[in-house]
Amino acid sequence: MSIYQKPNGKYLVDIRDEFDTRIRRTFKTKMDAKAFESMYTTSKYQTKLVKNKITKAKYSFEQALNDFEMTKVGLRPKSYQKYKFVLSQLKKFAGALQIVSIDEFTPDHASMLFIELTKEKEIKRKSGTIRTRPMPKTVNFFISTVKAFFYYEVLRDHITKSPMLHIKNLKSEKRKPEFYSIPELKSFFSQNMQDEYRYAFMGLLFTGMRFNELANLTWNNIDFSKKLVYVKPNASFHIKTHNAERAIPMNNELFQLLVFLNKKMKNVDYVFTSPRGKKLRERRMLEVCKIVANKAQIDSRAYLHKFRHTYATMLIRKGVSIEAIKELLGHWSVTETEIYAHNQSDHLHREVSSLNNLLES
Repeated sequence: MSIYQKPNGKYLVDIRDEFDTRIRRTFKTKMDAKAFESMYTTSKYQTKLVKNKITKAKYSFEQALNDFEMTKVGLRPKSYQKYKFVLSQLKKFAGALQIVSIDEFTPDHASMLFIELTKEKEIKRKSGTIRTRPMPKTVNFFISTVKAFFYYEVLRDHITKSPMLHIKNLKSEKRKPEFYSIPELKSFFSQNMQDEYRYAFMGLLFTGMRFNELANLTWNNIDFSKKLVYVKPNASFHIKTHNAERAIPMNNELFQLLVFLNKKMKNVDYVFTSPRGKKLRERRMLEVCKIVANKAQIDSRAYLHKFRHTYATMLIRKGVSIEAIKELLGHWSVTETEIYAHNQSDHLHREVSSLNNLLES
């Protein structure tokens, strides 16, 4: 017997663990002592099964989360922080359920997680307490990240099947991307503005790059002989995703602009700079964008990412395939790019007019 009652009424557990190390621990109640003994008995049994190759060794849930997080460190800081937040919340959830190893997380736990993610929450405001539910986009990112985590563990042979297979994303209506019309673009670029900002806006329009990609673009990533602009990470810049690394062909306007800027070369590193020759700042660029759009009497929203939407929409309208645009934008899958296809038919009035009087004799 490994549990003894001491003269003072407490219970002493005297056992050896799986490594034959003697463990002695005192508890106030016999129930706690038995629970402690059971934990070590189970651990010893599990070790014996692994040793005899009857079962696989259990892998720490916390360590698995740390391993998966390390696969995201190459992303840009904002993206990395989003993944890190999800993993930290998953760690808290597993800890609350006393899940120690990765294989202990079951489909039932996944269902509990989904309920927790989608339940109504109270938010305290100055005007009072309001009840709200998380946005589908937020929930779906959380679900996608957790699914990717468990899929990663399946690939590493730590589990045989993901416990998240039955969890579905919430239905959400994707907002159609706004874009600048050609008259709006002509009006925008006809306004007075500092040349450096004009060049940067043209860069956004003719490359479809994200702001951070454009702001961190260096001359090392410009190939004039092949007329290509390369989007690559460097020591101070992380791309959004691994798929974001790409080569963007130059059109004539972009090529001429880059040749001109290369001769001017206010900054030896960055292609597009502020009027002071420094690295572009997103907040200041957005301020300028809104000021210029207001002067151009553009009624729709004015923002920097809208140039990227415009780039994609204009390519769609020119008949460029979704697959090609996916590569140009650096999207993870063609599903991301298909949202631009909504603009493919709204300008085809002349083509449809060929059906006029179709049923008249």
